[in-house]
Amino acid sequence: MRVFITGGTGTIGEAVIKELRRAGHAVTGLSRSEASDAKLRALGATPHRGLLDQPASYQSAAAAHDALLHVAFDYGNAIATDRVAIEALLAAAKGASAPRVVVYTSGVLVLGNAGTPADESASTEGAIPMIAWRPAHERLTLEAANDAITTAVIRPGFVYGGTKGLIATYAESARATGAAVYIGDGKNRMPFVHRDDLAVLYRLVIEKRAQGIFHGVDGASPSLASVARAVATAMGKGGETSSLPVEEARAKMGLAVDALCIDQLVVTKRSAELGWRATHPPLDTDSGVEAAVAEWKREVGA
Repeated sequence: MRVFITGGTGTIGEAVIKELRRAGHAVTGLSRSEASDAKLRALGATPHRGLLDQPASYQSAAAAHDALLHVAFDYGNAIATDRVAIEALLAAAKGASAPRVVVYTSGVLVLGNAGTPADESASTEGAIPMIAWRPAHERLTLEAANDAITTAVIRPGFVYGGTKGLIATYAESARATGAAVYIGDGKNRMPFVHRDDLAVLYRLVIEKRAQGIFHGVDGASPSLASVARAVATAMGKGGETSSLPVEEARAKMGLAVDALCIDQLVVTKRSAELGWRATHPPLDTDSGVEAAVAEWKREVGA
C-alpha cells in the first residue's frame, strides 16, 4: 500500500513508519523542515514538504495514497490545526479515484475517569477539559465513511518506548534526583501501550480496511505510584519515589496535569477482533518495567 502520514517523526509516527516499511508498504511523510526530511528518509519514508495548517501544501499529494494517517499534534494551535488536517485528508480521500482509508489518532483521555473497564463503545461525555474537543473530531472522521472511504479512529493509551513518555520521565527524575517523581498520591490507574505494539495496530487497521474506533492499550492499568517505584528500582535507586502535589504541578503544567491524574481502566474489544494484541510485557509487572527502562537507557546512551 501507499501510505501518507502526518507526524511521522513523532514518538508514535516513527514506530508506525518502521512497522509499515517492515511490512513492505511505501510511506510518504509530511515534513516541514530539512531536519524532518532527513529523519523521514532514515526511517525509509519519502518526505513531502508542507505545513499541517496549510492543506494546499499536501492535500493533492495525500490523495495519491491508499491510506492517509493523521498522527501529528500541533501544540501551538491544537484544535484548529487538528480539524484543518482531518478535513484536508478526508477531502483528499473523497477526491481520489480509488478506495481510500483515513485514520485519525485520538486517545483514551476522551473516556475520562473510568472505574470499570471501558472498551471502544464507552461514552466520551466525561472527556477531560484539555481534550474535550477530540470526540467531535472523531465523529467528523467516522461520519465521512462511505462506499469508497473507510474511516477509523485509533485511541492509544499512554504511549511509552524510546526516549518519551512517563517511563522516560520517571527514569530521568530518578537519575537526576535519586527518586522517580509522580504527581498526586499516585493511586490513580492508567492504561499504557508500547509504541511498537501500537504501530502494529495502525498497520492492521489499514491493511484490513477496518472501520470504527479501536483502542490501543495493553490491558493493564497499573497505578502511577507502582510504576514510578518499579522504575526507580530498575534505575538502581532502591524504589525511591517522590510525590509532587497536584496544585504545584498545575501551576507549572496547567490543564495537562489532568491527564496525569486521571484514573482509568481501559480495554480493547474491537482491536482484538482484528487479531491485535500487545506483545511487550505490561507495566504492572517487574519484567515489563525493567524492559522499558533498559530500552530508555539504550536510547539515551545511559
